[in-house]
Amino acid sequence: MKVVIAGGTSQAEFIISMFKGKDNQLIVINPDKAVADNLVKRCRVPVLVGQPWRKITLEEANAYDSDVFISLCEKDTDNYASCILAKNVFAAKKTICVVNNPNNVELYKRLGLDSVISSTYLLAQSIRGESSLTSIIKTLSLDNDKINVVEAVILSKYSICFQAIKDIHFPRYASIAAIYRNFQIIIPSGMVVLQPKDTLLMVTAPSNIKKLLAYVQQEREGGLATISQLVQNKMRTSKKNADGSTETLPEKKEGTVVASAPQANVSVKDVRAARKTIIAAKRSTAQGKKETKGK
Repeated sequence: MKVVIAGGTSQAEFIISMFKGKDNQLIVINPDKAVADNLVKRCRVPVLVGQPWRKITLEEANAYDSDVFISLCEKDTDNYASCILAKNVFAAKKTICVVNNPNNVELYKRLGLDSVISSTYLLAQSIRGESSLTSIIKTLSLDNDKINVVEAVILSKYSICFQAIKDIHFPRYASIAAIYRNFQIIIPSGMVVLQPKDTLLMVTAPSNIKKLLAYVQQEREGGLATISQLVQNKMRTSKKNADGSTETLPEKKEGTVVASAPQANVSVKDVRAARKTIIAAKRSTAQGKKETKGK
């Protein structure tokens, strides 16, 4: 892979160490002679002294047809000019521009750069993802905001809880990449039953995040009564084996037939946790009614 690294000091040194060797062709350009001499000594690679936003410099460096062109100069405008020159004149396959002003991220993307990176912008995105929806929803942007990984914790009141993936009609605009349960990663299949406190890792486009979250957080009809019925069904039909596995027994029919919950392999521990959630919710509701009467 042909990689051009333009400008930068410690950042350039770190990136050089990442790409050095491994069958990569490195071209390093730096406008500061002192910095260039230091990179030669520390990284043991040739460094061309010159301004990467000038055509003559890139010609001298033979920067044609690079796989990646990375600009790390101090000024945002210099980075933009270097990347645009590399992309439009020297046919760089991908340009990466580092900016200090986070407001330039969206602007430079619209002006044609492949990837624009700002540490402040990334920090703000991370904080927004961590703090949204009381920290049970997190998002991670990949490939310059073209792909989003959405992390959501499943609650017992959600309609998809206690159901097999094949039965929930998961939307086609997203995909479940993995399920995190009890400190273990589960690769999803249609037979996997979603349980309370499961963490879903889902992949989708940025434009579909709101629809995806609305789908996941859709609450079960019937509220607490329905959840209570699900828990009671599981307690009645589940039997703990000596080896720790769960055996599901057929339900007894008494008079009229009552529709039972989807037959999930729910452990006794999960059932107890769900029951505690229901009890806490009922207490909260009762307390709210008392406070309302008091007023």
